[in-house]
Amino acid sequence: MNFDQKDVPQQTVKIPRGDLSQRHYSKTRKRRVVIVGCSYAGMSATLTLAALKDGLPIPFASYGNYSHLQEAPLAQDFNITIVDERDGFFHSVGAPLAHISPAKTHMMWKLYRGFAELKRPDINFIQGAVTNVISESQTIIYQDLAGNPQTLDYDYIIISSGLRRPWPVVPRSRKMISYLKDASTFAQRIAGAQKLGVVVIGGGVEFAGKIQTHYAGTPVTLIHSRDQLLSNEPLPEEFKLKALELLQQEGVKVILNQRVKVEELPDGTHYVRFNDGGRLHTAMVIMATASSTPASQFLPCSVLSNTGTVNVDSNLRVNAGQDIMARVFAAGDITSLPGIKLGGTAMVMGSVAGANAYASLIAEHNPSWPSAMEPYVQMKPRMALSVGNNAVCYSSSDEGVRFGDELVEPLFGSDLGWSKILTALGLKNYDSAC
Repeated sequence: MNFDQKDVPQQTVKIPRGDLSQRHYSKTRKRRVVIVGCSYAGMSATLTLAALKDGLPIPFASYGNYSHLQEAPLAQDFNITIVDERDGFFHSVGAPLAHISPAKTHMMWKLYRGFAELKRPDINFIQGAVTNVISESQTIIYQDLAGNPQTLDYDYIIISSGLRRPWPVVPRSRKMISYLKDASTFAQRIAGAQKLGVVVIGGGVEFAGKIQTHYAGTPVTLIHSRDQLLSNEPLPEEFKLKALELLQQEGVKVILNQRVKVEELPDGTHYVRFNDGGRLHTAMVIMATASSTPASQFLPCSVLSNTGTVNVDSNLRVNAGQDIMARVFAAGDITSLPGIKLGGTAMVMGSVAGANAYASLIAEHNPSWPSAMEPYVQMKPRMALSVGNNAVCYSSSDEGVRFGDELVEPLFGSDLGWSKILTALGLKNYDSAC
C-alpha cells in the first residue's frame, strides 16, 4: 500500500443540513453499527458515522456526491462498536520507515484511547478477533483477549478487516507495547548488518530504499522474481523503470528475474541461493513479498471471491450471487474491487460505507424518506512511491509520471504521509501519554 497526495484531500467538505432540530427520526431503541477492523477504511467509516450523527463535516465528501443526505432526517439513536485485533491505529504505509528508524517507530502506532475525537459515549472499542458473522440473527461472534468466545448483536455491520500480510510488512503484534519491542529488535538487527549487508526479497522497494539511506554504509540488495519491479500493478512502464533507476541511484543493488531459497546458518547469517546456482552471504533477510491473505475467514463462502476477498455492489453492500446482504457493507482492501490497494482509496471507501449505513438507519425509521445510497466511484490508477531520498508518482488523470527529491515533502512529509492522513480524517488531538 502506498500513499498518494491525490488520495487524501487537504480538507473535508461540509454537507448542508438545514434545520437539524426538526430532523430526528422516531426513536425506538438504540441501534448498533459494528465495524470489523479499524485501519484506514474502518477509521474513516467510524468518523463518517460520528460526523453525520453530529451534523458535522464528513471526511472525504469531496470524493462523492452525498446530496441525498443534505435534508435527510438526523439519525442519533445509534452507537458505534469497533472490533479490532489491535489496540491502536497503525500506519501500514509507514512500516518501511517505522521498522528501520527507531526515532519513527513509536509515532506510527497510536492507541485508540489516545484520540480525543474517539472519546465519546457512543463509540466503543473491543479488542478481539471476529470468528463468525451470522446474518440471520444479526450477530457476530468474536474471541476476546483471553480466548473466550463472545457475542455481539448488530443492526448494520461494516467489514473493513483488510489483508493479512507477513511481518515486517505489517506488525505481527496486537498490542503497541509488544510491537515496539519487535520493531526495536528489528532495527537493531539492521544496524548490526553493516558488514554482510541486508537482502530484501520481493517487492520491497520502499524498505530497501529506506534502509540504504538510513544505514549508508550497509550493502543493501533487492531481489525480485520478475523481470521488473511492481510487476503486478497496473502502472505504466515509465513508472516502474523510474522506480528501479532511483533505487539504484540510492546505492541499492537490484537483482531481477531470480527466484531464491534462503538458508539460515548456525551463526545467524544467511545464504541466499539463486535458481542459477549462485549464492549470496548476508547478515539479514527481509521477506517483503506481495503475498497477502484476505482477513475474511469469518464470513460465509457465498460472499467471497475465489481469492477470499468480499464481493460488493456499487454501494459497497456485501452480496452473495444475486442476493444483497442489506445490513452488511465492506470497504477497503478486503473488497474484491479491482485496483491498486492504497490507504487513500480505502479511506474513501470507508466514508462511502459509513454514509450508506447511516442512510440505511434513517430509511429504516422513515419509510416516507426518499432514501438513496452513495455509489463508490472507483479511482483511476495512481501511486506515489518513496524511494530513499526521492519520490516517484503517477496519476492517470493529470501529469503522468513525475519524480525527484522535491516531491518528497508534498507527497509524504517526514513520516510517509501519516500526518496528512490523520489530518484528512480529522484526528487532530492525540494524547501520547495515554
